[in-house]
Amino acid sequence: MKEIEFNELFEMAKKFHKKNNKWHFHVLMKDCIFNENKKRFCIILENENTKDVFVVYFDKNPKKDAEKLENLFYRGVY
Repeated sequence: MKEIEFNELFEMAKKFHKKNNKWHFHVLMKDCIFNENKKRFCIILENENTKDVFVVYFDKNPKKDAEKLENLFYRGVY
């Protein structure tokens, strides 16, 4: 899992979407059992075709950033 900035992650998601690559994302709260960093929130982006995985950590709840990914994933809007 490679740590990157959110802008880079979002650009990757847009490229995956445009190229019809299978992808999905996860939003993990600080106390989530799957979150390896219990002091920070995170968003994880997975490319299902290449098996590449990227993570962005946040000090505050990344609700607005997650909404951007949700709009892209479900509606193709960015």
